[in-house]
Amino acid sequence: MASRYLLDTNHLSAAVKPGSIVRQRIRRHREKGDRIGTCVPVLCELEVGASQVKDPNLYRKILARFLTRIPLWPLDEMTARIFADIYHDLKSRGKVLSQVDMMSAALARQMNLTILTTDRDFDYLEWLPTEDAD
Repeated sequence: MASRYLLDTNHLSAAVKPGSIVRQRIRRHREKGDRIGTCVPVLCELEVGASQVKDPNLYRKILARFLTRIPLWPLDEMTARIFADIYHDLKSRGKVLSQVDMMSAALARQMNLTILTTDRDFDYLEWLPTEDAD
């Protein structure tokens, strides 16, 4: 059975670099039938970084080319409800995640996705499967 993965910002950023280990592993996953995508909140974080690189337009061009190979999964009303559940759960335990991480986690829960990330903050969500493709 094929697996389904959501690229977090750190993995999408690495995957954009031609020849990166993450990019190679994503290609192998896709070749065996796994689905790998991302979401707009991750792109928002990536855009912050893109504006700080030497050639932002080139970076955006390479990113756009990469995004033609993976789906951009939408957030919807159900994602928002799951986001609220995650927010309240974390708050009740005195834990904090960024808004983008909570949106990504909500989408992952909704769509039964594993998040590809190096971010240890997701460890607060014990139910959330994560992997590091590095």
